Amino acid sequence: MPVKFDLYKNPEKEGVAVPKLHAKVITRDVVTTRNLRDTINSKCTVAPADVAAVLTALSSEMFEALSDGYSLHLEGIGHFSLSLKCAPDVNPKHVSASDISVKGIRFLPDKELLEKFKTVEFERLKDASRHSENMEMSEIMEKMDTYFAENQFMRRQDFERLTGFNKSKALRTLKQLVEDGILKNAGTKQMPMYIKN
Repeated sequence: MPVKFDLYKNPEKEGVAVPKLHAKVITRDVVTTRNLRDTINSKCTVAPADVAAVLTALSSEMFEALSDGYSLHLEGIGHFSLSLKCAPDVNPKHVSASDISVKGIRFLPDKELLEKFKTVEFERLKDASRHSENMEMSEIMEKMDTYFAENQFMRRQDFERLTGFNKSKALRTLKQLVEDGILKNAGTKQMPMYIKN
């Protein structure tokens, strides 16, 4: 079955007249541990309960290795390593362990796994749910004026419904509106509540 994809415009940049496009996979669904357990069981003699036990043990062993400072290599799959982040407002001269946290887990696939994807076929579909509307700032301002005439504050989700923007474009636009002094975040960084400035 071909991999379904669609094309999306890159965020607009100053000095770039025509934004470039990038391709993204249209994700069909999530393959769960139960799905993996059943499909692995159907391809070999290992019982489903044993597959589940191995997957659980693998998760635990990966955590142990990564938290002990090792990188991890699963042959035929790839390399895993921890990615860290530091609090942004920390003075480099006074960084302590409490200022560091895990950002994520890096994954670098093995060459043989990537080689398998050379035979994958692709098919373009239009995924309307992920495309943002195109809207001039004047139209955004009009919509916000109407919105704030009836509401005291606006969340990101409200702005998405108002504009038809997807999450990433809504976040970029809201950030710009705050920087331009049009909106103000009366909430917190984690739970912003925007009001007219």
